[in-house]
Amino acid sequence: MHTSPSSRGYSLLEMIVSLGIFSMVMLVVMGAYVTLISLDRQARANNQLAASLSFAVESMARAMRTGTGYDCGARGGALNCTGGGDSISFLDSQGQIISYIHKNDGSIGQCTGSSGCLDNNAVSLTDRRINITSLRFYVRGVGVGDDTQPNVTFLIAGSMTTEAGEVSTFSIQTGATQRLIEL
Repeated sequence: MHTSPSSRGYSLLEMIVSLGIFSMVMLVVMGAYVTLISLDRQARANNQLAASLSFAVESMARAMRTGTGYDCGARGGALNCTGGGDSISFLDSQGQIISYIHKNDGSIGQCTGSSGCLDNNAVSLTDRRINITSLRFYVRGVGVGDDTQPNVTFLIAGSMTTEAGEVSTFSIQTGATQRLIEL
């Protein structure tokens, strides 16, 4: 009895077809992976810009909460500003004059001291990729005979541009009510 050897393995045609299918699947998977990485980078860039803006807004509100003598604009003295102003000055908890302005380069500027807050001596609080188009301050509860607790509301509008060139617009309204320590 003579048995023929069984043929085992794959033919060359089967190997070429399987390599072709495998290559096509890997091409699709790699394309999706590269797209996913790109989307992740864009999301991280947006989050970083949003965190930068949030930090600037929160530091402004924190300083205003412990401040006194709010002045909305360059009129001198503590005054209500129910119509809104494009800058604000006040005394912080250490007795220094703090001012916030909308700078010409589209950022929020902060000045410390009584020398006046101008575009050239204001320190930018926002990232260069954040463009502030509108900054308004509203002050209530300041003045003689006013029984209302001092309150500052500020509105910020603008846009953020990521390194990928995507632009996101935003509009923020927040407030700070004076919280002085009473001992």
